[in-house]
Amino acid sequence: MPDQNTNPGLLRRRSKVLQFLVIELSAIGLLLLVGSFAVVVRWSDSTLAFSINIVTIVAAAAVAIIPIAFFAIAPILPRGNKPEQH
Repeated sequence: MPDQNTNPGLLRRRSKVLQFLVIELSAIGLLLLVGSFAVVVRWSDSTLAFSINIVTIVAAAAVAIIPIAFFAIAPILPRGNKPEQH
């Protein structure tokens, strides 16, 4: 049975999934943190409240866009040189 760790395609997919998880969990954490500030705290400065709301919206958009950026967009693969057949 071949060793799975020697397959470069599998290692590349694992690395991509790990990167996705780290970035997505960071974006979700930011969304939860800023969203809780936006809901729980009453800001006396309207500019600060508006800024918190904008950051919340941007974090929510990032959470939605990150999976598309990682998995829906097909990678551009370099063309391999085919050996000539005689």
